[in-house]
Amino acid sequence: MRDLPRLPLDANAFRERYGPWAVIAGASEGTGECYARQLAEMGINLMLVSRREEALEALGKELAEEHGIEFRAYAQDLTEPDAGLKIVAAAAGLDVGLYISNAGADGFAAFFEDSTENAHRLVMMNITTLIDAANGFGKRLLARGKDGKGRGGIIVMASGAGLGGQPNLAMYSATKAFEINFAESLWAEYHERGIDVLGVAAPIMRTPTLLRMVPEGFDTSDTFDPADVTHNALAGLLAGEPIQIIPDGPGAEKQPQVEADRKARLIGFVEFNKTFTGG
Repeated sequence: MRDLPRLPLDANAFRERYGPWAVIAGASEGTGECYARQLAEMGINLMLVSRREEALEALGKELAEEHGIEFRAYAQDLTEPDAGLKIVAAAAGLDVGLYISNAGADGFAAFFEDSTENAHRLVMMNITTLIDAANGFGKRLLARGKDGKGRGGIIVMASGAGLGGQPNLAMYSATKAFEINFAESLWAEYHERGIDVLGVAAPIMRTPTLLRMVPEGFDTSDTFDPADVTHNALAGLLAGEPIQIIPDGPGAEKQPQVEADRKARLIGFVEFNKTFTGG
């Protein structure tokens, strides 16, 4: 796998800002499991969400025994109507300081030859469920703060596919573009009010989902380790970054500048917006 240097991460500062509970939607394997392991190691309690309750229970019990955390397993299909609302409701009574939206993988499809059923399911998972969950948890993060500010964070695991169109990934690319812009906009709106939001334009990673999608014998040597990507996402959130773009694919050499330009644009619009709001 490709090397991705890990950014510095202060576990104590992270736990203080985003604990004591984190909710991970899409937690049973891959990047979701990596997030769970890294957060548990920092002593943060976990509400694990995915369709596979048995896998969630096994992961939660392992992490509870190893790190002494509490956990809840909540089985929920993220493509179902009101999934986001149900996740927020299931976390009632927990002091949630971090929500991670970590679902949304899709297989290759030829759009005109396929039905729109899967397309609508992807919209439900990557857009509708994210909207409802982010809104619900965002309200709670605002209420955790004081002096008119909130406290906590949201991570949206998007994809480098969201930076532009790609063949056979029309809906995936489009919904991931929504995720990136949604996360950046929330950062611009709430970062100065104490809520951190990070959108991650993730690269191709060696996850169980990828291995199920690609042909047997597919060369994964050029993929990234999901644990490196999730570690850097946690570090970036604490550092107050709005977006992370892990250079990958055609034009990778230009992507660090794209990331810098997007952040500069956001900061400019934050200041511009103050002329309208008086903030």
